[in-house]
Amino acid sequence: MKKKIITLASVTMMLLAGCANINQATQKNAESESSRAKVAQPTTNQLSNQFYRALIMDGKYQVSKTRGATLSLNTGFNLRNFESGLIELSRAVFPTNQYFFREGQVIDATTTNQWVARKSEKNPDGLNPEDNGEIDASKRNPYYLAQILEQDFMIQTENNYELGGISIGLAMNSVDYYTAGDKDAEQEISNEEMLKQAKSIANTVLTRLRQNDALKTVPIVFGIFKQAPKDDIGGGVYILEATSVEGTEITNWTNMNQKIVVLPLIDGNPTEESSAFENFRTEVQNFFPNLSGVTAKVYYQENAPKKMVVNIMTQFYGESEIIALAQHVTDVANKYLPKATPVEVRISSINGMEAFLMQDTAQGVFTYHVFD
Repeated sequence: MKKKIITLASVTMMLLAGCANINQATQKNAESESSRAKVAQPTTNQLSNQFYRALIMDGKYQVSKTRGATLSLNTGFNLRNFESGLIELSRAVFPTNQYFFREGQVIDATTTNQWVARKSEKNPDGLNPEDNGEIDASKRNPYYLAQILEQDFMIQTENNYELGGISIGLAMNSVDYYTAGDKDAEQEISNEEMLKQAKSIANTVLTRLRQNDALKTVPIVFGIFKQAPKDDIGGGVYILEATSVEGTEITNWTNMNQKIVVLPLIDGNPTEESSAFENFRTEVQNFFPNLSGVTAKVYYQENAPKKMVVNIMTQFYGESEIIALAQHVTDVANKYLPKATPVEVRISSINGMEAFLMQDTAQGVFTYHVFD
C-alpha cells in the first residue's frame, strides 16, 4: 500500500488547525458563560447535603453538550457508576453548600467524539492510539479511553453565577471489545498500562482546556474510572483522582481504593456484610418463595463498607402482596442488615419499582414507602 507523504509544514499546519478548532470550541463555550449566567436561577430546594442545587437557565434545565455520549459505555452498571461517582468525587473539592451544579457546557459533542476516537491523519487530536492494522490481541493497539464526562460547578457572585470548577471523568477500558473479521474479540488491558495511559490522557486534556483563557485558573478535578467488563454486574469504580488548580500538568494522584462486591458471594471468604446479607436473603425467600431474586451490592472505600444496596425482584405486584412483602422485608432488614452502614432496599416487579426502604443510620431503623 502506498503511503501518502506529507511535508513537515503541512503536518504542522494540520496540528495547529486542529488545536485551534478545539480551542475555539471550548473558548466559545466558556466565553458565553457570562451571558447565560444573567438568567441563571438555582433550584430552591436541596434534598440533602449529598446533592447539589442545580442551575436553571432561562427557566429550563440545561442538558450536557455531550448528552447521551456516556451510553457508549459497555453496561448500564458502568454508566451509573461513572456519572454518580464523579459527583461523589467532586463533593470533596466543590462543597454542595457553596457550589451549584450544571451539566458540562465547555466540551461539546464534536470535540468529545474527536478526543475519544483514535489518533489519525484525519483526526490528529484523537486520544486513543493509532490503528496499527493488527487484529491479534497480543499485537493491536487497543482503545484505552472509552468516554469523557464533564460536570460544571458554579459559584454565586454579587450579580450572577460564574464557573467555579470543572470535573472531568475519564472512563478507561479494562477490556477492549472489538471485531476481528467476522468474529467478536476482546483484549485485556493490564492495570499498569491502563493507569499509564490514563495519566497521560489526563495531562493532554488538561493542557487543551488550559489553552482557553477562561479556564486558566479554574480548578479542574480529574477522576480515572476503570470500566468493568461486560459480565460484571457491579460496574466499574474510580481508582485515581487529582485536582489541578492551575498549570498544565498533574503530578500528584490519589488512589481511591474503591471496590464493589456483589452478593451473594460466588466465591471468596465470607465477610461481615456477606454473612448478614445471607441471613437476610434466606429469611426473606423463605417467607416469599416466589421471589425472582434477592441480590445486593456493597460499596467499599479503603476496605470499609460505605453503602449497601439490596435489590429484590418479585413476580407479583398486587398491592396487598407488595405491602406485606415490604413490611416483612423491613422487619428482617432491621434484624440482620448492618446498622452503621447506609442501606437501601429496592423492591421491583416487571412494572418497575414497587417499594423502597431506607435505613436511618442515626437511629438504626428502616422506613419504607410503597408506590401507588
